[in-house]
Amino acid sequence: MAQPKKKSLQDVLRERRAAAPLLSARELRDREAARRRAEVEREAARLVARWRAERTVVDADGKLGPAVYAAVFGSSRPAYLASKHWSRRSLAQRKAIPACEVARCGTPEGLHAHLLKHDALGEEVAGRDLITLCEGCLRRAVKLEQDRGRPATRVELEGLDPDEPLYDADAIAALKAKHSRPLRP
Repeated sequence: MAQPKKKSLQDVLRERRAAAPLLSARELRDREAARRRAEVEREAARLVARWRAERTVVDADGKLGPAVYAAVFGSSRPAYLASKHWSRRSLAQRKAIPACEVARCGTPEGLHAHLLKHDALGEEVAGRDLITLCEGCLRRAVKLEQDRGRPATRVELEGLDPDEPLYDADAIAALKAKHSRPLRP
């Protein structure tokens, strides 16, 4: 029996370079991106669960990354709006623009910051990604966004009519007719 010839280090390395890789570079990138997304989702779920159980703000242990803030927002808007991050962003917006930005309103009381762009979550910039609205205009903005199924633009929000009823009379009458009960004798 003949002994198999020993391979040199150069031969082994040459064979490895010539062999097909187990995963392509794209597959490796996709797997790593999926792993990071899953990690962010797990962290956000843990933070939201803690917020629900203990009423501890999601970023009580320190600042989070923008991806984690976005995942928290996607999981629970109230948890995101209760965060220290949102508190800082909201305060910065209200200091930058201390009156309602709706053109026909301008109320300087009862102000709230409203998010214009959901793609900027965790990295909002006052004046660019946020708008200052009073309570009434905020309710109108939320209704407008619900009706359209997307976040409203700055131009749409600035053009709101603060004197317009939030719900039209026909819709209210239809709801009353649908859900009314006869009075007891």
